[in-house]
Amino acid sequence: MDEKSLNAFLERFASNQASAVEHQEFVDWLNSLPDEEAKEVLDRCGYFFEQQTDFFVPQYENLIGVIEGKLDEGDQHQYKKISTPGHRMVYWSAAAVALICGLLFLYFNSSRQIQKGHQNIIALRHTKILPGGNKAVLTLANGKKIILSDAADGQLVQQQDFTVHKVKEGELVYSNKKAESNDTEMQYNVLATPRGGQYKIMLPDGTKVWLNAASTLKFPVVFKGRERRIELAGEAYFEVAKNKSMPFIVSVNHTEVKVLGTHFNIMGYTDEPATRTTLLEGSVRISIDADSRDMVPGQQAVVEKQIKIRPVDTSQVVGWKNGNFTFDHEKIGVVMKKISRWYDVDIQYQGNITEEEFVGIIPRSKELTDVLHKLELTGLVRFKIRERSVIVMN
Repeated sequence: MDEKSLNAFLERFASNQASAVEHQEFVDWLNSLPDEEAKEVLDRCGYFFEQQTDFFVPQYENLIGVIEGKLDEGDQHQYKKISTPGHRMVYWSAAAVALICGLLFLYFNSSRQIQKGHQNIIALRHTKILPGGNKAVLTLANGKKIILSDAADGQLVQQQDFTVHKVKEGELVYSNKKAESNDTEMQYNVLATPRGGQYKIMLPDGTKVWLNAASTLKFPVVFKGRERRIELAGEAYFEVAKNKSMPFIVSVNHTEVKVLGTHFNIMGYTDEPATRTTLLEGSVRISIDADSRDMVPGQQAVVEKQIKIRPVDTSQVVGWKNGNFTFDHEKIGVVMKKISRWYDVDIQYQGNITEEEFVGIIPRSKELTDVLHKLELTGLVRFKIRERSVIVMN
């Protein structure tokens, strides 16, 4: 099978159009290859599926459990790499390759049946609820509010020590006229996104912040003194400008995140049980009361009453910034909170709701019904939409 034929097969496989004969031919061809060639093919397959943002496979735990059980029974001396539809690169023995492909083939065929059986649920196509967008309100130190979606691009504020420009839709830039302010009292501005909103801002020191839906950022219009301190409620991704003499400190839910210059994400919604700080680059220190912990890239600090550090897939955590919902072993309650914030809808539950976990990626640019439809294909949940409320059913 040459590269053109392989790509054609993968396209048909991902769109549920590959036949059982084609599937078996692929598995037989794969098993006939030398180990190194088979590994290259599987790497290409993995790359292909990583590019498919709609490639969503539920019940991931059950699938992997079956595979791992079979692996325990077989030969595990030789390993090859395959990308599962949850977008994780996992190492499997050569004997497991056919099993994986077979299980995925069964999944996609069963998905077609599930989809047919639930078409009546998303007969909500007439209920058009669009995704969120670049919406936020900027509150100045004097109390004046600027609705940014209504404001034209260009200079919004000009004061003695700073200016604010809306450089384009969804982005603000603060500029200092002086290195230090002569005012004795620190002036603060607040950027707030509603449910269904997001915004990017460059702070006076050059730090870039992406603010997720239903979030608030409070910051001084001029940084001065020995530190750069801001306050966050909700979720934001930071690219902090380096300044060794002035550490950057984020206060969120009684927790402090202290850095000199780095890239990290903080999720600190008040309706979540924990505050989660994820480090992508550099180093940070997490503090709560007398407890402090240092982090390295690829780690997440989970703060409730104490700090717990764990490894994490950072690409999953910052998926929202890159325009995707990313579900990484998340129960339906967590999934629906993300959906609620982005589409500005209320969530209700009816009956016994599944405890299964969801894994997958869905673009945040889709209409609400498209997202719910993808979740319904699992056969684990059904939905109804009433005005701006989503009812989750078993």
